[in-house]
Amino acid sequence: MTITDRAVRRFVLVAVWLPIVLVVGGVAVQLALLPQVPSTVAVHRNAAGEADGFLPAWTQPLMTVAFGLGIPLLIVLTTLPGLRRGERGATYRLMGATAAATSALTTTAFTLTFAMQAGLDRASEAPAVWGALAVSIATSAAAGAAAWFLQPRQHAAHGAVAPAKPLSLRAGERAVWARAASMNTGAAIAIVAAVLAIGVAAVVAWVTGAYPLLAGLFGGITLVLLAFAATTLAFHVRVDDTGLHVDSLLGFPRLHVPLTDVASAASVDVNPMGEFGGWGLRRSTGRRFGIVLRAGEAIEVGRRSGKRFVVTVDDAVTGAALLEAFVARAASRP
Repeated sequence: MTITDRAVRRFVLVAVWLPIVLVVGGVAVQLALLPQVPSTVAVHRNAAGEADGFLPAWTQPLMTVAFGLGIPLLIVLTTLPGLRRGERGATYRLMGATAAATSALTTTAFTLTFAMQAGLDRASEAPAVWGALAVSIATSAAAGAAAWFLQPRQHAAHGAVAPAKPLSLRAGERAVWARAASMNTGAAIAIVAAVLAIGVAAVVAWVTGAYPLLAGLFGGITLVLLAFAATTLAFHVRVDDTGLHVDSLLGFPRLHVPLTDVASAASVDVNPMGEFGGWGLRRSTGRRFGIVLRAGEAIEVGRRSGKRFVVTVDDAVTGAALLEAFVARAASRP
């Protein structure tokens, strides 16, 4: 078995099969305990640990399935296609571990808090859940660590650099190159779907009185995804005699590499997950910072400080060549 086959199979093992096993086991325990718990169970506690939110007992197994498998499914849908295409990087390994850890956290929390209510006459008598939450967090950490080490090491290979050949510019001639850079359709759909899914989960968690830890987690993730979508789905990219300009359609963020700071410009091929750990405004190894909206061609600017700035955009060869031409003309001036 090649390293590629092993990486895909181990990811599926920890991100798909492990959550399935965890959820099936947790739901089986809950169904076995269903006759022993009150018809209405406590699903929320106040700051003092006292039960103050209740739902029918049969909803607990459903929530375990929804949260224990739903989040890992989102991770798999956005990560597995890249692995199958041959993309590699530590981020893929981390995403597999995150899927396992999240499933372990939610499944253990739901199952333990459900089991604590077996034999009670009334749900209002449910004990505090701090111990159960501590066990859930420990279980999540153990599952995440195990999933990390079960997967093989992955090293992302940076795309081959194609040094730009400067365009021919006469003295005093003006030129501008501009393109719109947008996230690819698949990634944009995945982001919107993730925002909607996590948003619905957050609303359900708050409305049904789910545990504050989960409700707050989903709410926070929703806000982060909304901010991410609003500021990183599309950019204007421009090269002129002042340097490279990259501006979000919303006007923020705005990035500018002055011509005086450009040491070199090249066209490169970018693998978002493998090289930058995902899409959007990202940092990578080798002092690289990028606006990474899709896989494929990008302009990479080497700055005089040694840092490198990357932006994915169509016709990157022309953009890089014009930038090199401006640098060469500026260097030839007395």
